[in-house]
Amino acid sequence: MTTTAEPTDPSAAVDAHLTALMADRDALGVTLDRFAAAFTALAGLLGAAPDAELVDAVRAPDQLAQWPVVDDGESLHGRALLEESAQADEDATVVRRDYNRLFFGPDRMLAPPYESVHRSEEHLVFERETMLVRAAYAEFGLAAPRLNKEPDDHIGLELSFVATLCVRGMDALDDADDAELAHLLRGIRSFLADHLLVWAPVCLTQAAEGATTHFYQGVAALGLGALAAAEDAFLRVP
Repeated sequence: MTTTAEPTDPSAAVDAHLTALMADRDALGVTLDRFAAAFTALAGLLGAAPDAELVDAVRAPDQLAQWPVVDDGESLHGRALLEESAQADEDATVVRRDYNRLFFGPDRMLAPPYESVHRSEEHLVFERETMLVRAAYAEFGLAAPRLNKEPDDHIGLELSFVATLCVRGMDALDDADDAELAHLLRGIRSFLADHLLVWAPVCLTQAAEGATTHFYQGVAALGLGALAAAEDAFLRVP
């Protein structure tokens, strides 16, 4: 006699993961806080070419020591590269030029920062993926700042979105609003799984390989480390 295993209910697995995440409120608060900080910082560094003040601030020893994701090889490598950038005295002009080569132009971008370029058949902006990202933002009352003028699915905007949900999650924890907290955690988990983790590691790997400065090699490594850590924290809950 043979038996057939019961089919797995995906929604039950999701609910189990949410229950595990929400079981330890103190640990969840720390997790939300560190990814809010990491993704906010990365959004700023990947969203636009940095000015001299930001370049100096990011690689300052006290700031590097406080980087919120530190328990993996990529993040440690990223911090070391930013230290090398400071030691090499890479100035803002050189760093900005490297940013433009990687993410902006005017020549072919070495690491296109738009999800639709990586995932659509035509490799163009404002494709289906852009609209799906727009809908994800709208679920939480958010929109890209230059709607219909610049693509919603820029890596900087996507990172900023997850950071915003993390901040809202901390507020929901403080307010003991479990329904809102669960909604936000579902949003974080689904956006990571359906969007950022699908394409951003490829973009950041392209950046790491194409960068000519220690600065953006380091930023790319920090991004790869933060995304891997976020996957572990939000999607691989035991």
